[in-house]
Amino acid sequence: MQSLPSPRSHVARLARIAHFVPLSAAALMLGVAMSFTAPYLSLFGVEAAGMSPLLAGVFMTLIAASGVVASTWAGRWSDRRDRHRPLLVVSLAAAALGFALLCVLRAHGPVIAAGTILLGAVAVSLSQIFSFARAVLPVDDDAQRELASAALRTMLSVAWVFGPALGALILAQTGFTGLFLAAAAGFVACAAIVARIPEPARRPAAAHVRAVGDDAKTPVDSTAIVGAPRASVLRTLVALTLMGLAANATMIVLPLYIVRGLGGTPTNVSAALGLAALLEIPMMLWLGIRSTRLDKARWLTACAAVHAAYFIGLAAVTGVDMILPLQLLSACVVAITSCLGMTRVCDLMPTRPGTATAMFFSTARVGSIASGVLSGACVDLFGYRATFAGCCGLALVAFALLARDARGEQGGASDASGTAAPARRRFDAPH
Repeated sequence: MQSLPSPRSHVARLARIAHFVPLSAAALMLGVAMSFTAPYLSLFGVEAAGMSPLLAGVFMTLIAASGVVASTWAGRWSDRRDRHRPLLVVSLAAAALGFALLCVLRAHGPVIAAGTILLGAVAVSLSQIFSFARAVLPVDDDAQRELASAALRTMLSVAWVFGPALGALILAQTGFTGLFLAAAAGFVACAAIVARIPEPARRPAAAHVRAVGDDAKTPVDSTAIVGAPRASVLRTLVALTLMGLAANATMIVLPLYIVRGLGGTPTNVSAALGLAALLEIPMMLWLGIRSTRLDKARWLTACAAVHAAYFIGLAAVTGVDMILPLQLLSACVVAITSCLGMTRVCDLMPTRPGTATAMFFSTARVGSIASGVLSGACVDLFGYRATFAGCCGLALVAFALLARDARGEQGGASDASGTAAPARRRFDAPH
């Protein structure tokens, strides 16, 4: 019986892939820049710009809305032209400019305008760096491609291990000006790395479709390959959006909850976020290695249940120290949605990698559009604990949507016959 390759051998194989190491460095720098700003942007709005929690929620919502619009357009543009690097570099430069402007702006109008116009570019950077990786990495094997994607996502988590703590230190020593300058430098460093990686003039997804047809010795019908039931696709996207709404609301509310509701400090915020990111790393690597063998529908359904349990825990805690154990649940949610969620959406649209990746990240962004206003309003009207209870309700709705597909696919896998089985298996059943 042949033994399975060790995790170390998987990592060694990835390191030998052309451009993987610089792409990993670029993902790390992007993660560092994001981890410097995301936990403290709502605090900036309230404490530095003098916004109310509701106005700060509107500020975060406008940033998210511009990110959805920009990343959706960028995905379609990159798919039509088979180019990802130009938009990735431009979006990184726009993000750097936006945070540089926040170093000097404090009036509500200019701050909101700069955030809406420029900071939404972070969403483009996040989706395009994965589309760019799929285009430039010379990988033809499905398992290796998914492992590479998971490894790059892990680099973002590595950044979140130390990024919030380092950001809190910079914030304490230099204020928001120093913090945002450091973030801008991270975006510039990422752009400099990406600009040096050549992008081939080919479409890897299309090549992959041809390879599937060659292996099966049958002609490939593109409609069959992307022919997942429309209702199933919509349910998956809606469920991911609801989970993204709850997760983004937590990102906005949790720092305020720790500092203002539980009497903690920014150091407590960084400790909670850093611990969650640290726990995500081994989970993501394991999921990346096992991705092709896992039933993604079932795992995502279980993920929604874990998400609901996390919010129940947040609503019940009475002290700052009780936040830390709950980060294990948060890490599970992030790892599963990031690795299996993105793979599932990309599998549904194999010939449009830019659009698929943008759609996956837009589920979180669309959720964050509503989460900014709703979380601010809920905190003002009902308090922190009621806000987390509402997030639990969203996670339960997502669980119901995903569970329907998980049950349906299990039955479909056992009942399918003829030529329909391979198409269903390609997208929904375990590989």
